[in-house]
Amino acid sequence: MATKDPLIGLTVTINPDAKPAKGGGKHPYAGQQAQVIGKPPGGRSYWLQCGAAQVSVPLADFTLVGADAAQAAPADSTLSLSELVRSKTNRQIIEDEALLNMAATMKVYGVLQPLLVRRLPAERLQDTFIDEATRHATHEIIAGERRFMAAGIAGLRRVPVLIIAADNTTAVVLQLIENLHREDLNPLDEARGIQQLVDDFSMTREAVADALKKSRSHVFESLRLLNICPEAIAALKAGTLNRSVALLVAQRPTPALQVEFTRKVLTGGPDGGPLSYRSAKDLAQRNYMTDLTQAPFALDNAQLLPKVGACTQCPKRTGANPELWDKAGADVCTDTACFADKKEAHYDALKADAQAKGRQIITGREARELMPTEGATPKGYILLDKPKKGGTEPMREVLGQEVPQSKVVLIETPTGGVVEAVPVRAAGEALQAKGAAGKASKKAPTRTKEELEDEYQQRWRSAAVRATIEGLRVDAEPDDLDSLPQQAAYRIVLTMARETDDEALAQIFQLSPGFSDDTLQSAVRGVAESPPRVQNMVLLMLAAAFDHGPMFNRPADEALHLEEVAPIAKVDIGAIKREVQQAMNAEAVERAAEADAEAAPPVADKAKPALKPKGKAKGAVDGTGKASQAEVMAGIAQAMSEQAPQANNFEPNQHVRVRIDLKNAKGALMLTKGATGVLTSKTGDRAWMLNVPDLPGANGLIADYTELEAI
Repeated sequence: MATKDPLIGLTVTINPDAKPAKGGGKHPYAGQQAQVIGKPPGGRSYWLQCGAAQVSVPLADFTLVGADAAQAAPADSTLSLSELVRSKTNRQIIEDEALLNMAATMKVYGVLQPLLVRRLPAERLQDTFIDEATRHATHEIIAGERRFMAAGIAGLRRVPVLIIAADNTTAVVLQLIENLHREDLNPLDEARGIQQLVDDFSMTREAVADALKKSRSHVFESLRLLNICPEAIAALKAGTLNRSVALLVAQRPTPALQVEFTRKVLTGGPDGGPLSYRSAKDLAQRNYMTDLTQAPFALDNAQLLPKVGACTQCPKRTGANPELWDKAGADVCTDTACFADKKEAHYDALKADAQAKGRQIITGREARELMPTEGATPKGYILLDKPKKGGTEPMREVLGQEVPQSKVVLIETPTGGVVEAVPVRAAGEALQAKGAAGKASKKAPTRTKEELEDEYQQRWRSAAVRATIEGLRVDAEPDDLDSLPQQAAYRIVLTMARETDDEALAQIFQLSPGFSDDTLQSAVRGVAESPPRVQNMVLLMLAAAFDHGPMFNRPADEALHLEEVAPIAKVDIGAIKREVQQAMNAEAVERAAEADAEAAPPVADKAKPALKPKGKAKGAVDGTGKASQAEVMAGIAQAMSEQAPQANNFEPNQHVRVRIDLKNAKGALMLTKGATGVLTSKTGDRAWMLNVPDLPGANGLIADYTELEAI
C-alpha cells in the first residue's frame, strides 16, 4: 500500500542559491516561502505553491520552515557530505523510488541512524584528490551509503557518523554483515562478497563463516552459485529463481545438465511458471541423481570408462562433498549421463565376456517373453542381483560360489540393459552344495576399524534410544512432559511437514504459494519456539494432512489419522463423505445425460416411421425425454468404476495415454505421465511398445498394459 509523502502539505523556503531548471541565473522565486502540494513520479523535484504560481523545485533546493529541531543530529559526531567518500568495495546503489522516499523522510526528520565510517586509507588519497567531487574527503563510508546518497538528494549539508578504526579486511567484513541484514539481498551479491574475502584478503572459507556468523556449508553453497550456468544466474538476478532452487542447479555437475535442469525448473510449474523448491528437488532426485548402491558395475573400476575413471574418485558424487550434501544420505551420482554410459559399457563387457566363455545370451523377442517388464523376474530363472522374497541379500551372495559359470545366463531387459540369471534348478543345486559346505567350521573374517566404529555407533545409539523411551514412560516427571524441547519439536514438525502436501502446508503455516524450503524451515522454527498448545495444534494439523491421499498398499477408504483428529476439530467426516458422494452422483448423472444426447439417433423421416419394439428395453428413455432410474444407476456405476483395471485389449497403431513415467532403452526416466502415445507392437503377454511423438527420445518405450489408458 502506497504511503503519503511526508513533505506534502508542509511549508518550505526556496533556497537563496536555487537555480531554475533551464538556463542559468537565480531562481525567480528564490528566498520565498511556498507550500508543498505534490510530487511528479520518478524524480527528485516537488510541486510548490508559491503565491499564485506553481513551480517545480528539486528537493535539495528548498528548506522546511522550522525544521532545525527535527533535523538535529542523533550522534555526537557529524561530517559534511564533502568530507565523505563512498567505498570501492561496497555494493552499487541505484536511485529508485525507495531511495527518493528515504530522502523525503530525511528532509523532515533528518538522518536518524549514523553512518559507519573510517579515516580515509592511504591508498585512496590519490584517487580521491584527482576527482573534484571527492577532493576534500577525509573519511570513507563503511556502511550507510544509501543514507549518504539520500542525504545528498535531500540537500542536507552534514550527517551523523560513527568513526571506527578498521583495516581493509575488517571494512569489507562489516559491509558484508551490513548487507546480510537486508531483506532484498540478492544471493549473488552475497556470494561475490564472500569470494572477495577469499581472493583479496586470503581468508579461508572457515574464517569467512566465523566472521559472518554463517555455517560453513552456507559459505560453500554461496560460492557455488558463482559457477552456475548463465541462464540460472539471470533468473536468480531477476528473482524468478530463489537461492534454494539455484543450489539445486549448482548440484548438476555439467553446464549442459545445468541448462536443461534450469529450463525445466523455470517452465515446469503451474501455468508454465517456475517450480516450487519441493517440486524442483523431486525433479532433481528422479531425473538427475542415481543411488550408487544400485549400480550394476564395480564403483572402483577405473577401466570401465578410462576417460572418467572410477566412481569412488569422482568429484561429482555426493560422498565427495559431504559439506554440501546430506551426510547421512546415500552416496549418489549426479551425472546421470556418465552413469548411463558406464552401465552400457558394463553390459557390453558382460556380453563380450559371456560370448568368450560360451555362455548363453537371450535377447530380442525371447527375452521379452521371459521378462515383459523392467524389474520382473524371468520365467524359470532367478536373478543373481535381486534379493529373494523376504530377504535383503542378493541371490549372488546367497548362492555363493556354488553356481557354475556355465549355468549363468544373460537376459536383455526391456530398457536395453542385461541381467545375470540362473535356471531355478541350477539355483537349487547350488543351495544344496552350499549347505553341505557350510557344515565345515570357518574362521571369522577380520573386521576393519570402520566396521567396528559403525557397530559401536549403532549399538550405543540403539541402547540409548531404548533406555530413553523406557525412561520417558516410567521415570519422567509429569511436568517434564508438558512440552517438547525446542530442537525436538523442530525436528518432529519439520519431518512431518516435508511429507505433507504443499497445499495443506500453505494452509497450516499460512505460507504463500510456491514457498521455498527455507521459508518452511523458518515457519517450523517459529512453531517449535511457541507454547505447547500451538505445537500440539500444528502436530494435529499435520497428522490430519497425512491422510491427504490414500496410503500405499492400504484400503482405499482408510484414513486413521483424519478419523482421530477430526472429532477434536468438530468435523463430521461422515457428513463430508456423504456430500462428496452426492456431488459425484450428480456429476455422473449429468455425464450420462450428455452422453445419451450425443449418441441419440437422428429424427426419423415422417414418411417412414420407425418400428416400435415390442417391449421396453432395459435402461430406455421414456416419452418424457428423461433418463430412467436404471439408466441413471448405470451411468453412476460407469463413472465410479473409471479407475478399474482394463483388459489387455489394445491394438497396434492405437492411441493411448500413459499413466506413469516410463524408462527409455538407456534406463533414463522419461516424463511420460499424462502424455499421448501410439502403440507399435505387443511384446509378450502384458507389455506393449509405443512411441510418444511429443517427447524427444521417447520412441520404442516399453509399458505394461496396466500402465496405459485407451483414448
